[in-house]
Amino acid sequence: MADALRNFDKRARAVETTHKKLAQGYVTKLGRDGVMRHKPKVRLSFISPRAIVYLALVFTAFKGFLLSNLGEATYTAHLADLGQGGFVDRAGGFLMGVDPATAWIANALTVIL
Repeated sequence: MADALRNFDKRARAVETTHKKLAQGYVTKLGRDGVMRHKPKVRLSFISPRAIVYLALVFTAFKGFLLSNLGEATYTAHLADLGQGGFVDRAGGFLMGVDPATAWIANALTVIL
């Protein structure tokens, strides 16, 4: 009797889990045996593409702000120091490098400030 109750609880939990997944969206597919089955939609990312674009814009604006305040010579000296460090420092130096968008923002901020 205890085994039957344990098996029932296991199946009930599986049904509840499936129901929660299907409640977030599903796709209906026809199987080879002719039975229609509902499959949960696969969510690959919890961060939207719009958020990634905004983050990249803010990061580029931050780089431009640093470049305009420090000056090009000081900024490149800091990047050279980062290039001599470990893996994380070199990666940070690569990401903080001067690109055309950063240079344009720095020039615009220099005129404004």
